[in-house]
Amino acid sequence: MILVDLNPQTTIGVRSIALYGSVVLGALLTLAWRSEIGIYILSVLLPLQTTRYHLHAFPLGSNIVDILLLCVFIGTVIRPPSKLAYRPRIAIFLVCIAIFYFLSLWRGAFYLGGELPIWFSDHRLVDYKNFIVMPLLAFAVVRAIRTKRQIVTIIILCGLTSVAVDYSYLKSSFGRDFTHYSEETRDAGPLGYAGENGLASYLVEATAFVLPLIVIKKNPRLRLFALTVAVANTVCLLFSYSREAYLALAVILCFLAVVRVRALFIPILLLAIGWQAILPLAVRERIAMTYSRSDVSMEAELDASAQERVMLWSDAMVLFRENPVFGTGFLTYAELSRVGSYKDTHNFYLKMLVETGLVGLCLFILQLLLLLREGMRLFTRARDSLLSLIGLGYAAMIVAATIVNLFGDRWMFIQVDSNLWILLGCVICGSSLTAESRKQLQHPQAASIAKAPWAIPAASLTDEKVMS
Repeated sequence: MILVDLNPQTTIGVRSIALYGSVVLGALLTLAWRSEIGIYILSVLLPLQTTRYHLHAFPLGSNIVDILLLCVFIGTVIRPPSKLAYRPRIAIFLVCIAIFYFLSLWRGAFYLGGELPIWFSDHRLVDYKNFIVMPLLAFAVVRAIRTKRQIVTIIILCGLTSVAVDYSYLKSSFGRDFTHYSEETRDAGPLGYAGENGLASYLVEATAFVLPLIVIKKNPRLRLFALTVAVANTVCLLFSYSREAYLALAVILCFLAVVRVRALFIPILLLAIGWQAILPLAVRERIAMTYSRSDVSMEAELDASAQERVMLWSDAMVLFRENPVFGTGFLTYAELSRVGSYKDTHNFYLKMLVETGLVGLCLFILQLLLLLREGMRLFTRARDSLLSLIGLGYAAMIVAATIVNLFGDRWMFIQVDSNLWILLGCVICGSSLTAESRKQLQHPQAASIAKAPWAIPAASLTDEKVMS
């Protein structure tokens, strides 16, 4: 129950002390015993932004994510893991794009004429560091995780965390009227400043990942767990009233149905034919209000929220045309105060286009394609059905992330996308396990000798025959 007390204004109490003590103990165990413990803690803690607020009152509490990551890396240095059988090319790409963003950060400093990103007194450098922490999560997982059991443990923890988010959201919404749509009924839940749409994006990505696991045959308990998580997330997703999440959910259902999970064609057809009868009234009202008529004789118009987005997008294109190649610099749009109080373009692709130009946008799209490729690679090559479905789930997760970022910046929020990067590490480890199993099938005799170091080498037996 520690992780569902999500009021950031709560003073230091027993639960806060218990949470802090648990995290400190976990960090020490990560250093001294098992490096993967830090990954397990981060899998639970990162999406719960308001829970982490409780740690800020304690020494180094605001830096707990960085400390846990550092403990994982130090732990893997003290106890070096075995080498991976699969070396992903995306690792080199992630290093290169991080360098590109850092150079773009400096370009932005000169464009704004403000403080140079030399030390963490510059808030843009702090934001850059927090952004780079996310791909570092994948590197940490690759360093620490080596078995399928560890991968499944991470997946279960991610699923339980999303259910905790569902519980917290429903608990905070208790007593509100959901019979009709109202903006007052929306809430960001434990994801804090990521906002209501950030909450919905997190839930739809988590749902995309677990949906393929509902068809696994050899593990009925995991199948039931995945189904429970998917249903709980979908209920909260519907009442988040996020139209971008609705669209993402529809797209991933179609994607999974075409690629592997044929059973999903049933809910797709039911929704296509009778969505007005199936969906709650408040959800139908939210969808219908995208276009509205003030008078029967007038043409339908976008609602105020959609019109604001169009206005922001138009302004972003004007700014892009002034700096088309390399943009204004990474993390600069929020400093420009272009349209009222808005600090975001409400479209991450346009944000990349404005801040990093055509070069940065192409790199970001390439990054999405490479992430999708990693998931599909594991899906198509893994002989193990669980690893294969994990790969498909990750590919669906990237499809969902691609959709939701069309309507806002969800990529920069660690509470939204931490799972995406942690699970990338799991996918890479799954590909390594697949490569190892293929090698063992191709060279069974060599594999048996490697497993039994006390066995007499074949060359020694040959020499013995010659001597006799």
